[in-house]
Amino acid sequence: MPIKNIFFLFLFFLLLVPSAEGNQKILTVNYPPDKTVMELGVLGISLSVTPGSSDLIKVKVNGSEQASAAPGKKVECFSVKLSLGVNKIEVSAIKDKNQVETIAFDIFRRSDLEREYRNPPAGFQKKNFHMTDTSLCAECHAMKPSESDKKPVNPATFASLKDGKTSPSTCYPCHKKMTAYPFVHGPASVWSCLSCHNPDAKPVYFIKKPDTDTCFACHIEQKQDWLAKKYIHGPVNTGNCAICHSPHASENPFNLVKPAWELCITCHVENGTGRHIIAGFVYEGGHPTRGKPDPVREGKELSCASCHNPHASNYPRLWALEAQSAFALCTKCHQK
Repeated sequence: MPIKNIFFLFLFFLLLVPSAEGNQKILTVNYPPDKTVMELGVLGISLSVTPGSSDLIKVKVNGSEQASAAPGKKVECFSVKLSLGVNKIEVSAIKDKNQVETIAFDIFRRSDLEREYRNPPAGFQKKNFHMTDTSLCAECHAMKPSESDKKPVNPATFASLKDGKTSPSTCYPCHKKMTAYPFVHGPASVWSCLSCHNPDAKPVYFIKKPDTDTCFACHIEQKQDWLAKKYIHGPVNTGNCAICHSPHASENPFNLVKPAWELCITCHVENGTGRHIIAGFVYEGGHPTRGKPDPVREGKELSCASCHNPHASNYPRLWALEAQSAFALCTKCHQK
């Protein structure tokens, strides 16, 4: 065969068969799968990374970079914050300052509170991490709960621990960002996770429903007080504590998922003008419901909770301050 023909045959072969290096996959998402539905605002991402393939891994959520790390292990983990609705996740591998691979997937964060985010789009479904194969994680992390997860431990000792297998809390190494907020729920603050989560439940670690079955186990005084009242706020009456309160941590006092006024008008949309429904009685255009100091609760801002008890009351419209009528409620502040 002429040398020229052999040369062209060799080029043809190279075009048909890509090199092993060029065809090598760099990143593999172990969790979460594409189109996963999440309930909470923090997502854990587990990646397998081909050794020596990249100098840096970057994670973007909805176009904003939230995490990055120089890969040093064959499995790398990241925690990112989610917004309500569909979140576009992009994970990129960087080598010699060049982007060598990017993988993308979508995550839907749902909410019982927000009507437009209650139902996920078609094709999205829940895929809980602890129900999947966690054998890759077991190389670095203890995957079975211990006695320390059933009782309070000192979180001050956690920060210096790099080995997930020796942490005094099995949950802390992976879930620590869930409590990185100013206001933290008691059990979560000391990583007593099994106070609420049941390792024998199916799906594993799920809590009892309704929420009150779990919450009232500790909040006994509140249970006795609220359930004895004549009028009970809907979420309390139906056992949906977590619709208003984060069970782990929050930016807001009382672990509210939103500031008080914004939380109330999410459901009570008709009162979202910021003015009371009784127009022209005290102020022209109505009584303000925010943006002014609370006359009764020193140091706090006026909000819906200034006049209405968010849990239960013996009086109509959940009037607060033991006011037995609308006029009596007004005189708590307007005494003249």
